[in-house]
Amino acid sequence: MATFVVRPNGILQYDLFLYGRRFREGTGLRNTPENRRVIRRNVKRINAELETGMFDYGAWFPESPKKDEAMRWIHDRDPREPASSFTRYARQWWALHREGWKPSYAKRIEQVIERYLIPAFGEQPVRQIDERAILAFRESLAAETETDGTRAISNTRINTIMSPLSGILQFAERELGINNPMRHVRTLREERPDVQPLTAEEVWAFLDAVDPAFRLYFEVRFHTGLRTGEINGLKVKHVDVERARLRIREAVVDGVPTSLKRAIARRDVTVSSALAEALAAHIAGRDPDEYVFPDEDGQALDPSKVSRRVWHPTLKALGLRPRRVYETRHTAAVLHLAAGENPIFISRLLGHSSGELLFRRYAPFVPNAVGGDGAAFEGMMARVRAENNSTQQLV
Repeated sequence: MATFVVRPNGILQYDLFLYGRRFREGTGLRNTPENRRVIRRNVKRINAELETGMFDYGAWFPESPKKDEAMRWIHDRDPREPASSFTRYARQWWALHREGWKPSYAKRIEQVIERYLIPAFGEQPVRQIDERAILAFRESLAAETETDGTRAISNTRINTIMSPLSGILQFAERELGINNPMRHVRTLREERPDVQPLTAEEVWAFLDAVDPAFRLYFEVRFHTGLRTGEINGLKVKHVDVERARLRIREAVVDGVPTSLKRAIARRDVTVSSALAEALAAHIAGRDPDEYVFPDEDGQALDPSKVSRRVWHPTLKALGLRPRRVYETRHTAAVLHLAAGENPIFISRLLGHSSGELLFRRYAPFVPNAVGGDGAAFEGMMARVRAENNSTQQLV
């Protein structure tokens, strides 16, 4: 970290803390507003270079008598050195890449590094991490269990944890010339969780039983299929009561507000007139930038709290099987299909790029969508034939 101080003689001085050691460098500049602005800009640049591993002490202070000593000190502790610890190198890698990521994604990667990777590899030098160590780490994740003995971490989650590790080691391969020990480590086979939609009867039972403060929240979810981040990020200004539409433009992911960039995700969702009226009453007189469904502090809802305190207790009270809150989205898809809504409309409602996913995932839950006897088709053909025969007889 770099900062600056004013010496007793009125001269500005750089104050640098590099890997636990302090270095001071004079500037020869007097303490004036203009000189302080110059030094502040330089300090900002130095800190940016320190964070990304690009700081060159010799380039900044070529005439300093401390130059060689400082450069040796930095070199011996530089995360770019193959002998450097995984902890320092991983954090450096994250700092270098985070500006190119969405804030929510950067936060998730940082959480994986701090929660899983650093505890596993810690002070181990980057160059000493081998395939055996990586496989042992992955096996340890797969072995974690809940109190009831079930697996705590799914294959999908393990692959998500291993992905940043792969990125770090690929970067080290290019930058440091080490052999990437993950080159031959394949991802685990992922099994998509079964879709468990609620029936229309179960939906109404849930809405009647849930905490009244959350009834409208879940009613919107069951009717629109909005993703958790989308409904939690929905703001008052995005509710078009007059046209009975919700403008999906923002989301809250891992507690971080983000604007939706993909055209398919940025969409207008139609709601019923009754739901529009309920929403109008719910947001009446509120600030346009407020969340439609805020927590007690006016912030976006915490998905884990909603799941733990509202969703699962309500399912349990009704005697329904435990399932993810995400099933509200699956439920919306299945019930719209079962009601005979246009598949294109449903795909746009859900923000899907095509109707292929719609049928692939939800057709088994719609009566006669698969495994039917073809009676509907035969009935249509019979009706057309009968109409044609009637026409010919008239002629």
